[in-house]
Amino acid sequence: MAPGFLRRPRLAAAVVLLALLAGPAPAGAAPERGGRGDDGGHHPRGRTVDYVALGDSYASGYGGSDVVAECGRTAFGYPALLDALHRVDLQADATCAGATALATDPAPPAGPVDLPQQIDTVLARGQLHRGTDLVTVTIGGNDVRFGDVVAACAGPGLPATCAPAITGAREYARTVLAPGLAASLQRLRDAAPQAELVVTGYPHLFEAAVPGALSVPAQELFNAGTDELNAVISAQLPGDAVFVDVVDEFAGHGIGSPDPWIRLEGGPFDLHPNAAGYEQGYLPAILADASFDDRRGRHGCR
Repeated sequence: MAPGFLRRPRLAAAVVLLALLAGPAPAGAAPERGGRGDDGGHHPRGRTVDYVALGDSYASGYGGSDVVAECGRTAFGYPALLDALHRVDLQADATCAGATALATDPAPPAGPVDLPQQIDTVLARGQLHRGTDLVTVTIGGNDVRFGDVVAACAGPGLPATCAPAITGAREYARTVLAPGLAASLQRLRDAAPQAELVVTGYPHLFEAAVPGALSVPAQELFNAGTDELNAVISAQLPGDAVFVDVVDEFAGHGIGSPDPWIRLEGGPFDLHPNAAGYEQGYLPAILADASFDDRRGRHGCR
């Protein structure tokens, strides 16, 4: 689908600039699917995991494939990859490229659906309920004006223009994003008290110390800003919810590396994980950190 899913127009200009600065980069081949086996080595025999996916483009798989469905969803987003496991049953994929954690006011007549709207939808349709086993969420990047930060860090005068943009995003995350996200996550926990609530972070986009798309200082600032956003997100989790940090999984595969898992080709999917990023980054991280099979065993099998 067209780059209309990118909530802020400056992101499109920024990724073009980054692509021009970086020059040609290998696209990153998509690995074969299903290498983990039917169960991914993870689920108890005979039990079905009822699953609901929420979040933004990093959840929907925007970038995992050039074949894009409604709201930027692709077959290589981690919801689809989890659903392909033998006993995981994806009840609803409400992820949407461009989505924010905070409610949009006024709500756009069409376009990205924010997290509160996603929750409203799956509740109204009966897809999220007290018997749900697994809920995943990736959200927050669009709230901190990701596109504006990229544009600032890709412009002239670095890192002078990059640092203030990251500082502004950091303060917004701490003072505005944090309480709104905490409220939505608590709402999910209340609606699905038995579910494993899994909230993922964001990877480092750049292989810092490899000059190219951004100066090395700007790359380091941007990656440090990602760490701070991840820390704010993880601090909002209720109770026994799980935060999945994907930074280590993506290490060595940022923009500028020989085998990048982040796209930078001068197109609408730039700055999103490619298929390898989802299959070898997000999916293994979620399977390693989540324990929804054990939770299912504790709560019983319907």
